[in-house]
Amino acid sequence: MADRFITGVRTLTCRGETLRDSCVLVRDGRIAYSGPRAEAPSAPGSVTHKLNGQWLLPGFNDCHMHILPYGLDLRTADLSPDAGVTSVETMVVALRKWRAENPDALWIRGSRYDQNTFPGAWHPTCHDLDAAYPNEPVYVVQTSKHAAVANSAALRLAGIDSSTEDPPGGEIVRDSDGEPVGLLLENAMGLMSSALPAPTRAEMAAAIRAAHARLAANGITSASDMNTGCYSLADEIAAYGAVAACGGAIRTTLFPHAPCFGGPEDLPVRAEMREAVENAGGKPSGVRLGAMKLFADGALTVRTAALREPYVDGSGMGMLLYHEQELQEYIGAAHLLGWQVAVHAIGDAAIEAVLDAYDLAQEGSECADRRHRIEHAMVLPQDLLRRIAYERIVPVVQPEFLSRLGDAYVLGLGHERASGINPTATLQSLRVGVPFSSDCPIVPGAPLDGIRAACLRTTRSGAVLGPDERISAFDGLQNYTHWAAYSSFDEMEVGSLTLGMRADICIVDSAGEDWTIDHLEGARVLATMSGGEWVHGADAVAG
Repeated sequence: MADRFITGVRTLTCRGETLRDSCVLVRDGRIAYSGPRAEAPSAPGSVTHKLNGQWLLPGFNDCHMHILPYGLDLRTADLSPDAGVTSVETMVVALRKWRAENPDALWIRGSRYDQNTFPGAWHPTCHDLDAAYPNEPVYVVQTSKHAAVANSAALRLAGIDSSTEDPPGGEIVRDSDGEPVGLLLENAMGLMSSALPAPTRAEMAAAIRAAHARLAANGITSASDMNTGCYSLADEIAAYGAVAACGGAIRTTLFPHAPCFGGPEDLPVRAEMREAVENAGGKPSGVRLGAMKLFADGALTVRTAALREPYVDGSGMGMLLYHEQELQEYIGAAHLLGWQVAVHAIGDAAIEAVLDAYDLAQEGSECADRRHRIEHAMVLPQDLLRRIAYERIVPVVQPEFLSRLGDAYVLGLGHERASGINPTATLQSLRVGVPFSSDCPIVPGAPLDGIRAACLRTTRSGAVLGPDERISAFDGLQNYTHWAAYSSFDEMEVGSLTLGMRADICIVDSAGEDWTIDHLEGARVLATMSGGEWVHGADAVAG
């Protein structure tokens, strides 16, 4: 691998200083120099990439997303508001278009619908989908992936009828006669798994490669798959390893879903599983093993996030997906077996339950700091904020939720409570690092969009949620690079452009002379380097 000089750029230091007319030297996939061009060492025979004032940044790190599901979603109908789907009628139009383009598909599949943008803010039903497709199975997933709708043909294939009991932590929504209306909440979605065609390992690998290409185009060089095992843990690990062995574009960390192993007593020793994952086939696979993942509650957009106080639209207080004792047993077992734990908890009732479980797991424990995480950590009253800071829990948040889903939060919580969602500035004032991520494909997941969202906190309709919680563009960059790496013990390898770090680099084109929100509106990713190799935009930076 030839040395590479990237010159003529503006580099942001880890202290927020801008070095103009700076350069970076990449050698053997690592940062060998970063600083003023005049002080750079000589590197005979190096390839030089001469730029003209673009920003040179650490590669972004999406430390909470779903890589394989993202790649698979790219093969389904896009039912998002961005695609023009804001009603049942427009949903059917999008499904018909997809069906015409995919005539051989066994099922009609769609993803990312948001009923909060529909008239009446309610989900479609099986009857709505039956009107368009009475005989073919149809299955559409809500943007949170905490709810889905199946038509009658799909329900029959899955064996779901009026006699089917709700699974623990899930609900089959029914009409007044007890008949399923097609809407499946939380763990009830799992009832469809026996009927839905499962992807093969080859299809998984193809989906991962497709996701990698999209991520690299957004400047992402590291990403975490936050629910590995949703299809088959062994097959998914093998697919990620196969992609990495062929030069995968993204440094990938896998977070296995705890129930894949069985109950708390079935969880593996982390060191043993790490050896199997990271040395697949007897050699390093290029894939890292992350934390053990759990879900404590649902989502605000479908009113299943567990709250201390009811939703303002009369839809209850959400649901906890585990009884308190079972959650504590999972977390306690994982902690003792060497795992960092990452628990999805959105509502304040769920966050409190997770913090209590972390306290119990660590009580009297001599284990090293695990950096236990709370994924999303959205509804945070003052008492929970203080606990997170004092107990050194890592809150992993998704700022793009505010810009794309914020209006739905207002519908469910009211403006005052919705304004307190993800209080990033307050957390930072308490000296809590706040890793940023996207939860893609829940939202598109471009880090530049996430940084803008955290700086502005403005919804689609133009409402501002919590202006006091706005942060600077530099803080947003730190959260999407250094703190994201910190959340998975990777900060000594990626997240900054310092000597010896992995050469994961993002080139951003922006007209602004300073890294501020005023200059980010037109910013775009020009090129992305991963481990010293261009994985996106190589032509744009050709030497």
